[in-house]
Amino acid sequence: MTSQLLQPVPPSRSVLEAFINRHQYLLELERKAEEEQTRLLNSKCSPKLLEQRGLSIGSLGVSNISVGLGGKSLIELNRPSAYHVSPLLPPHTFRSGDPVRIEAHISSTSFSTKSKAKKKDNADEGDNAVEGIVYKVSQEKVVVAIDEKKEVDLPERLRLLKLANTVTFDRMDKTLLHLKRLILPEEGSPTPNAQNFPLINSLLGIQLPSWSKDIPPTLGNDEEDNAKEEDVKWYDENLNDSQKDAIRFCLTAENVACIHGPPGTGKTHTLIELIFQYLSRPASSSTTQQPRILITTPSNLALDNLLLRLHALSQLPPYSSLLPPGSILRLGHPTRVHRDLVRETLDYRAANGEEGELLKDVGNEMQGHLSDLGKKKGERGAVKGKERGKKWEEVKELRKEYRQREGKVVTSVLSRAQVVLATCHSAGSRQLNNMIFDLAIVDEATQAIEAVCWVPILKAKKLILAGDPQQLPPTIMSKDDKSLKLVEGLSEELNGISVKSRTMLKPPKTLETTLFERLESIYGEGIKRVLKVQYRMNSLIASFPSDTLYESQLISHESVSKRTLLDLLSIEDKESEESKDYLAPVVVFFDTAGCEFYERTEGDDQDSKKSGIGEGSKSNENEASVMTKWARKLIELGVNPAEIGIVTPYQAQVSLISSMLHEEYPEMTIGSVDGLQGQEREAIILSLVRSNPTGEVGFLGEYRRLNVAMTRAKRQLCVVGDSSTVGKGSKYLKKWMDWLENEADVRWAGDESI
Repeated sequence: MTSQLLQPVPPSRSVLEAFINRHQYLLELERKAEEEQTRLLNSKCSPKLLEQRGLSIGSLGVSNISVGLGGKSLIELNRPSAYHVSPLLPPHTFRSGDPVRIEAHISSTSFSTKSKAKKKDNADEGDNAVEGIVYKVSQEKVVVAIDEKKEVDLPERLRLLKLANTVTFDRMDKTLLHLKRLILPEEGSPTPNAQNFPLINSLLGIQLPSWSKDIPPTLGNDEEDNAKEEDVKWYDENLNDSQKDAIRFCLTAENVACIHGPPGTGKTHTLIELIFQYLSRPASSSTTQQPRILITTPSNLALDNLLLRLHALSQLPPYSSLLPPGSILRLGHPTRVHRDLVRETLDYRAANGEEGELLKDVGNEMQGHLSDLGKKKGERGAVKGKERGKKWEEVKELRKEYRQREGKVVTSVLSRAQVVLATCHSAGSRQLNNMIFDLAIVDEATQAIEAVCWVPILKAKKLILAGDPQQLPPTIMSKDDKSLKLVEGLSEELNGISVKSRTMLKPPKTLETTLFERLESIYGEGIKRVLKVQYRMNSLIASFPSDTLYESQLISHESVSKRTLLDLLSIEDKESEESKDYLAPVVVFFDTAGCEFYERTEGDDQDSKKSGIGEGSKSNENEASVMTKWARKLIELGVNPAEIGIVTPYQAQVSLISSMLHEEYPEMTIGSVDGLQGQEREAIILSLVRSNPTGEVGFLGEYRRLNVAMTRAKRQLCVVGDSSTVGKGSKYLKKWMDWLENEADVRWAGDESI
């Protein structure tokens, strides 16, 4: 297998140093950009504009305060009926792990008054504000974990505000410094002796990745017995040939391997089989122990998807023998807690496991104090005056004791875990200090910046990366700085390797260059295996991305290739002309060219102009109207609202469409393209928004964003957009507009009778 790899030029010490330094420099730019944007938004935007951008939620109240892991206070925020008709939260961008501030509610009227008397109001605000981390998000509630050393006395009416996330940057900085010490030890200092140097060296192009000739034998079988087997014994007999090939490729990898999974090809499905194949084999040739596996993703949503599948299978034979109860553990704060899934989290095990009894008495006492402190003036049992101060002092002491006991509990729980799941950055949490895993898997690796991937990498001997470079890259806020600062002195060395310089380790020009893509640029396609059969889309929906991005190799499985909305069991009348008109078409295109359905810039309103933070998000009211009419018609004909996804690249358009449909159909997904990556719906309605005389398309021109949008649909893709504007954006967009014109059911968007 190694014969397919390109042979890289080993990097010199100066190149390695420039590689690390450049990453640190770009991360510092990103940190400053995030902090600056947060500062500008919070100081100059009106509350209304912040809510429109999904960066704050106003008029909230505290519905409960409880105790979480680490003795933290969990403050549950909801929309009280005193201020709202519906308990559902408005569209927002808050996710588990986001740093936030809870402060007194600020109305748009008081915002202008505040700017005139800023010092006084800021002082008042600060007294009643606390900062924390989003612990959990649901449709009606946001739970925030806080670790306040001062007394918390929140006002009755609150708002939640998003802050810059500096914790992740701190962790990445620390990881890069550790990597630098490993590969570039200072003169006179002892040479580091890391267990995973072969992996580190392979990732940096210092040594070639290697593969063994044979797949390791399963536990209980020696190599001679294993050789008698014709092939791997598959747990899932429905795997296709490309999935099996990818798994064999990873099982024989001695350092690193990549799985390229285009949309709908069962990448997660393949990873689950791979995990159980690893668990059925010894950690190494010198032991009979099962390997310990660290599974990571850049987002909580993707991680919970893996956990759900692992948990479900671990209840069934033969999987249950490989993952008995207690051997799966989820670190961090799960974004959704299913009544069965919650038992796999560290939070639950620490509080409810055998060792959890050590924590209960302290936790109950602390909970009692917090409940009393959370009562408002006038409520029975409310704590007043000096008594509040005494209660908070008692909470502080109890919290210290809670943490001491908890440390012992966490160590015990972790020692029994065979498979640990964590987001990439939370793999660097104190709970995993000094732990080394036999294998680390990074799923959705093409959405993660390289620096955050090194957090789990430095805890593993072997690495599997899975992702799709043709889908969304990591989100980068800082402006492109492709000047290659800090590496100018290397130009001669970097450019003097002739043809082979293409396969040499180079300092990154941008943080968008992921580890997955960099390894492919160093070693060529021999570093990965591609999944080729997709199980999601009707073949017509899949044909354009297959031909333009996947070398026409994306094959539609026969079970999905011809399916339409008419085939859904929920459709009662399949023969009427109306059903056939709306449900039979696979790709529908409402072309708004010539209709004067022009876009609107959020920054055109007075609030945005006053903020001085530049152009806002885009919306298009006429497109929104076309989309909502189409969605309502699909529902009227029998399509479940939960199986419809309304998608658009712009947050302002998300807010506009949500205002039209969210309360009536709360189960319907209405979101940005970025938020829907990794998901799928029976029908996707996509608004392109951009419509202007100059042909400007903005970041709609990012082809990977459109690839994600169009490949979420299973049976029907409905596109609403201006072909005359969008077609001018790029060659890819022009090709797509031409394809829609030829292959889609094209309709005139100006027809009010749709």
